Amino acid sequence: MSQQRPQSNFFQTLLMVTVIFLAVQMFMGSGNRAPDTSTLPETIAKMRELNAQVKDDSISRLKPIALGKLSDAEKKKEITPEQADRTRLEIQVLVSDTLLKAGTRLKDFNKLTVAYNDLSALEAQYKDKPVWRERFRVGPDKDFPRTETSAEELKALTGQKLRELGMSTPVWGFFPGFQMVDFLVRITGAVPSFSYAFAALLLAIFVRALVWPLAQKQLMFGRQMAQLQPLAAELREKYTGQELQQKTMELYREYGINPMAGCFPALIQMPLFLLIYTSMLHYRFEFEKGTFLWIGSSLSERYPWFFAMNLGHKDYLLIILYGISMIVTTLLTPVSDPSNARQQRLMGISIAVMFAIMMFFWPVPSAFVLYWIFTNILATIQSLRAYRLPVPPLVKVNAPGGGVFPVDPKTVGGVRTGAPKVHKKKSR
Repeated sequence: MSQQRPQSNFFQTLLMVTVIFLAVQMFMGSGNRAPDTSTLPETIAKMRELNAQVKDDSISRLKPIALGKLSDAEKKKEITPEQADRTRLEIQVLVSDTLLKAGTRLKDFNKLTVAYNDLSALEAQYKDKPVWRERFRVGPDKDFPRTETSAEELKALTGQKLRELGMSTPVWGFFPGFQMVDFLVRITGAVPSFSYAFAALLLAIFVRALVWPLAQKQLMFGRQMAQLQPLAAELREKYTGQELQQKTMELYREYGINPMAGCFPALIQMPLFLLIYTSMLHYRFEFEKGTFLWIGSSLSERYPWFFAMNLGHKDYLLIILYGISMIVTTLLTPVSDPSNARQQRLMGISIAVMFAIMMFFWPVPSAFVLYWIFTNILATIQSLRAYRLPVPPLVKVNAPGGGVFPVDPKTVGGVRTGAPKVHKKKSR
């Protein structure tokens, strides 16, 4: 580490890496593969075999190959647009039907979610066309004995199974996520225009209360690190390279500070964030009963491609407001290192913009976006409060040579401990 960086930068960098990874997975998809020489009809025939055998992993890997061949056929005008639409839906029906069977058999919520989301992505494009209701041949199964299904029927059936599994299956095998969200909705009467949105607010307050001590420790640690910045700046003026790194670490040891200590509270909060997100996914079909301001209003009926019909669907205006809330949070949060203020601001704004863009392609319920906006507001309030609290001055605890400085037993780190006064033995 050539120069000191506050722990907030570490966390922001971690988030950015996560976003980039997800973006690569979303847009790059399958990665490197050996060249496939089969024709499009041969590939679809292979997918029918995998569907009959319920090999969901294999058919999912074959899907981008089939879509690539379909795209090539369209560019070469080997098929008509109507044939291309039919083939595209047939490919997705085969994949989603396989995931439905496997997910139901294994009680795998993620497989059913992928099947449902993929069909939902195509519904907006094809629901007004006859091909959306055209029936395609699929392999029968003991749980699903039918031999034909349409994209419309398959989406409805997958949604039904997904709802049933979300209600009956604990999140991560132990947490009653559906029941928790349902409790928050019902304590206010399950009123469509109020309770479902208010549940997101109550959930944000509950989560912030849980992580308050950790977040407070993280923020106060950032302020302690800020006190070292003048000394770290002096080192950067005198040293470079490996020598600067060594001197900087000596400075940390001299004041008894671990530069990575502030990262752990942030990392501990990540599983909680994922737990809440998954809980709200389990409840997503119940959120379809809820509305919020413009969500579910006449605007949703006039512009359904932009405004969500309910809190269970994606709303683009809410995503834009979420991105704005993240940017405002970044601008209002005091920086721990004034010398890197511009860099920290730009990184925070970049993450906010990237997250908002990702959510345009991410089938996230509006209720969760609303919860995240409330969380941003509460986190900003805590941050502004923390940066107005007094912080104890730094005290050297270690000598540069490795020894320990003697300290007043009544104080530790500049704070009185209430230790009893030590009396000297009287001389006779």
